[in-house]
Amino acid sequence: KPFTAIYTRMGAADNIYKHMSTFFMELSETSELLAHADERSLVVLDELGRGTSTHDGVAVAHATLCHIVERIRACCLFVTHYPELADVAATYPRVVNNYHLGYVETGAAGGERGGSGGGGGG
Repeated sequence: KPFTAIYTRMGAADNIYKHMSTFFMELSETSELLAHADERSLVVLDELGRGTSTHDGVAVAHATLCHIVERIRACCLFVTHYPELADVAATYPRVVNNYHLGYVETGAAGGERGGSGGGGGG
C-alpha cells in the first residue's frame, strides 16, 4: 500500500527570539508529527533527543519510538545515536529491525574518509 503522508523531523534549531530552545522546538515538532501520523504514514525521525541531556534524550526517544510502534503503527525510519534504543527490537521482534549505516566520503583531492553512525565501527 502506498503511504498517504510522509512526516519528518530532522536537524536542530532554536527560535531564541520567540524564547524557544532547541529542545522545545524538537518536542513541539515531534508532538505535531505524532498528532497527525497514522498507520498509512511514513515517519522519519533523525536524532530525536539531542536537544537535552543524554538521560532525558534516551527517555524521549524511547517513549516516542514505542508510541509509534504500539499506537500509531506507522512505517518509521528512526535514526539515533543512542545504543539503548537497539533493545526496542527485542521487545517488538516482528516489527522493529536495527540497521547500522556507514559511509565513505571522497574528497576533492581523492582522499577517502569513512564514518559510521551510532559511534561504532565501520
